[in-house]
Amino acid sequence: MTSGPLTILIHLDHNPHPRVFDQIMSLDGGADQILTHGDVDPQDVPLLVSGALYSRPREELSRTAILITGTNDRVIDEMVRQARRAFFGPYRVSLMSECKGGNAVAGAAVARIGQLFDLEGAQALVIAGGPAGARVAGLMAWAGAEVTLTVFDEDEAIDRSEFIEATFERSVPTVVWKSGEPLEELLSGREVVVTTGPPGLTLLPRAAWGYAPSLQVLVDVSGADPAGIEGLTGEEDGDPVDAGLSVARGLGGLAISRHKIRVHREAVARLFKS
Repeated sequence: MTSGPLTILIHLDHNPHPRVFDQIMSLDGGADQILTHGDVDPQDVPLLVSGALYSRPREELSRTAILITGTNDRVIDEMVRQARRAFFGPYRVSLMSECKGGNAVAGAAVARIGQLFDLEGAQALVIAGGPAGARVAGLMAWAGAEVTLTVFDEDEAIDRSEFIEATFERSVPTVVWKSGEPLEELLSGREVVVTTGPPGLTLLPRAAWGYAPSLQVLVDVSGADPAGIEGLTGEEDGDPVDAGLSVARGLGGLAISRHKIRVHREAVARLFKS
């Protein structure tokens, strides 16, 4: 039995069906109960948040927290902005946002990469963009790496660049690249290469990376089969990978997922400690 009021996590998502993953992670992270709302319009957020602020005395508000999730960065940012509008004076609760799991997976991946290789001044390439890719690129740039991010079109290039600039205060160059196009020129001189594409899509064939003499760390954030990088199994957690002219360290999606689970659980636990 929990001593004192229940720890309650209010889970708001702009999609009709919030992810089961987020709810399980929240329970394992210390939430006693989750109040889930899907298909939430940003304009409805202040009213929902107000219900959290007025339902408990001020000294018990640390037992309430808000998780905002979804698949669209811009919508999530607006939901967060609307949630903060409802706060006043000391009447506020901890708030966390997550887009497609991108925050947790990017944080876990970059933290592990940093353990395998010094990112200060490292030459890095992130392939496939997306919410996770933008976060990985931003975090590596924040850690001191020289990063290039590939995207699928010019519109995405603008969105990802603006997001990285606003979130990490770093400028990351983007290159429009589509799956199947040559990668050899982009791989030249890269020490860290990360793929962040859709699950089950191989973005980096063995022939492209197999003889990259500068390659030190090879990372695929997807745990699906086939892997985003041909030749990785997903289980690599710093294991040596034969790159032909050198031996790189591999980091697979299944290993990252294990680190991600710890990151996500700890993030939720901290919501109730603030």
